[in-house]
Amino acid sequence: MPVRIGLSIGLFVGSLALGWWLHRRGRLDAARATRLVWFVMTGPSPVVLCLLFWQMNLRSAELWLLPFLGLLISSSTLLPAILYARYARLSGPQKGSFLNCAFFSNLGYFGAFTAYAVFGETAYGLCILYLVFFIPSFYSLGFWIAARYGGTVKPSGTQTMSNDRLQFYPFAGMLAGILLNLAGIPRPALLGLVNQLLIPAYTILYLLAIGSQLTLVWPRQWLRICLVMSGIKFVYTPLIAWGLVHLFHLDGLPRIVVLLEAATPMAVSPLVLPLLFGVDRQLANALWLFTTILAVPWFMIYLPLIR
Repeated sequence: MPVRIGLSIGLFVGSLALGWWLHRRGRLDAARATRLVWFVMTGPSPVVLCLLFWQMNLRSAELWLLPFLGLLISSSTLLPAILYARYARLSGPQKGSFLNCAFFSNLGYFGAFTAYAVFGETAYGLCILYLVFFIPSFYSLGFWIAARYGGTVKPSGTQTMSNDRLQFYPFAGMLAGILLNLAGIPRPALLGLVNQLLIPAYTILYLLAIGSQLTLVWPRQWLRICLVMSGIKFVYTPLIAWGLVHLFHLDGLPRIVVLLEAATPMAVSPLVLPLLFGVDRQLANALWLFTTILAVPWFMIYLPLIR
């Protein structure tokens, strides 16, 4: 198990690092990274989601608890984040970054792919169901927080339309899989093998694009804030999740998925918000780097416990 965990985390970090290196070499600039993201989101991503939801047991009531619990756990982070921001007297741009970094965790490319590597394709599908709330929350709550505390740059109408179009394809893939599932059409075994290849392939491509746009800032001046964020991500939210899975009597693989996703580091998505709204970019980069590095040894200890 430690080997599989190490491989999944290594693939996540390695893909980001390779994207960053390719950008430094001038081979993956912003325009090429954008085209790569569009290719992944409009091609492999909806196919993977369709095949996952086609195979999933959608008639289990427990499964529909997952996105509700995901939203509840993520929302719970705002309380300690707001309290600390007031205590530390963070500036507006710093507060905007800190709140978004607390709310949004790396549920997909760290959490879901780790679940896939350790627990298999079904666990990956449950993770995708768990994070259904993420995209709507990011474009609503995430943008609102960033606009309130930054507010120096507004996204253009073209950017907004582009984002809306990009969201359509993954949701279309999920809907197609759900319809095939409810229609009772069995998924061919060959397509299961295809998905086993597509999941790591599209994950790597997407992380290459994200890594090419990262700005790595060593978090020395942000050390105290990074430690607080790590406490929220790796102590506070796992405790909230433990309480909720016991409250709802969640068991088996859904229980493991909730506990795993509740302990993931900061998401990459908030790193985009400083470019749109003027919230603190250095702080967001420092929080992402610190929590992602800390998550590697943390998951080695944590994952065997939740089994």
